[in-house]
Amino acid sequence: MVDIESNILQNLNKGKESALKEVYRLFFHALCAFGTRFVKNDAVVADIVQEVFIKVWARRADFQAVYSLRSFMYLSVRNACLNYNRDHARERQISFNDTESEKFAEEWEEGFMIEEDVHRQIRNEVERLPEAMQKVFNLTLLDMSIPEIAEALDISENTVRNQRARAREILRARLKDKIFFLFLLCDIY
Repeated sequence: MVDIESNILQNLNKGKESALKEVYRLFFHALCAFGTRFVKNDAVVADIVQEVFIKVWARRADFQAVYSLRSFMYLSVRNACLNYNRDHARERQISFNDTESEKFAEEWEEGFMIEEDVHRQIRNEVERLPEAMQKVFNLTLLDMSIPEIAEALDISENTVRNQRARAREILRARLKDKIFFLFLLCDIY
């Protein structure tokens, strides 16, 4: 994984758009999950994360290590979310204490970075599933019911059940040494 990330970083430094797309694929969902800790509006968080990727592209030559890129993205999302809350506090007619918010952010930042790794590892394992299983699994994550998934994919409900069960088995086997993943998988199904 480290070699892959290093190659992506090198290509990003060279200005290859495919590298930015890969960074986006690897980090978008995790950054959004991180941002929702500060801002409870998913659309606003998605916009903030999009802006961070624009900043990444503008500063692509500055990143010499994957860690610096990751830190930059998380700090940018955090700061943009805090700024959004501060700027919109008056609209919500609540007072917003920047110091308390920053303290909260600092205390939880390490946990968020670990959570980002968890999200990314799960997403990578999901992308390794066979295509049909991957579709069923992703629709399950969207809280679609078995009949809804069957209708959307034009397959039988029994096939949906089998694909979900098989995906769960595969992911549990691949992530067996990561107990936290197992808790997530139990919550998903």
